[in-house]
Amino acid sequence: MIAAAAAQRPRWSRSAVAAALIIVVAGLAIATGVLLVRWRSSQSAQDAQTASVAAAKQEVPALLSYSYQAFRADLARAEADTTGKFRATYMKLMSGQVEPAAMHNHVVTQASVSAASVIDAEPGTATLLLFLSEQTKTDAKQEAVLNDTAVRVTMREVNGAWLVAGLVPRS
Repeated sequence: MIAAAAAQRPRWSRSAVAAALIIVVAGLAIATGVLLVRWRSSQSAQDAQTASVAAAKQEVPALLSYSYQAFRADLARAEADTTGKFRATYMKLMSGQVEPAAMHNHVVTQASVSAASVIDAEPGTATLLLFLSEQTKTDAKQEAVLNDTAVRVTMREVNGAWLVAGLVPRS
């Protein structure tokens, strides 16, 4: 009976066994490569989150903080932290509307980030939600007026630096 069972068992040649092993090894190599690519992509997205949040926490308050006494210097510093179409829009708004009002009313505004959250991030771009506190003083109101707000911020990596590419107030 044992001899009959052994006779019915298929016999594998050495070349068939070698081919099967090659297929198994190739499959494992492909699976390892796919997992490695996914891991690197995930790591890159995590790096984008960390770097973009750190940059936004510094740059967004600089964009929204200014003093009538040093408006042009404040504006030049803030411009360096922007990119793309947003830079032109920001500069036009600040020079055309905010500066005249700031000079006329002696406005001093100081913004700070109270919290930040990542909406979406991938290598080279991130969308964040920042919660800001702004203190504003004018000639009319020497005591600071406090305003809490949220902004949706788009960050882009340009030549290794994360810059503000969009800023939209949220209500």
